[in-house]
Amino acid sequence: MRIFGTICLLGLLYCPANDALSQAPTSSPSSASEHKNSTAYQYKNSKYGFTFLLPAKWNGCKIVEETWRGYTEAGRGEETVARGPAIRVVNPQSKESDQYGDIYIMIFTHKQWHSLQEGKFIVGAAPISPSELDPNTKYVFAEPPRMINPDLGGAEEIQNIMKDKPLHAF
Repeated sequence: MRIFGTICLLGLLYCPANDALSQAPTSSPSSASEHKNSTAYQYKNSKYGFTFLLPAKWNGCKIVEETWRGYTEAGRGEETVARGPAIRVVNPQSKESDQYGDIYIMIFTHKQWHSLQEGKFIVGAAPISPSELDPNTKYVFAEPPRMINPDLGGAEEIQNIMKDKPLHAF
């Protein structure tokens, strides 16, 4: 029993706390002290209340605010019934002649998220809904369906970034 208790205590001591992360100004990446035992950058968005950890090689990425659109299939074509903000993290390796995949973060109010889950609107041609990343008291942050384009460079890297659950709402 003592061995089990010692192992648990050592596990708690080794686990890095979120408080160890550096604070970055809104809409710009900055150094983070720890991220899976490697140097990382933390993008902090105070407007919506989340941080996003990126590998060090994403230093210099651009942050672009966009708008997602939710629609229904109306008798006369698509009808927009909802809109909301989205953040696109542009891969710094991407060039006009050599495109790399970007990371998209869709931002929903809780009411919009519930309407989406109830099938009241859709946000893309994919037969699946966005995947929830993390909510806070005002918003639900989600990864769009088919965010990763296998035809663009960096697809595997984005997949690995997203596996680490890099978005933390506050």
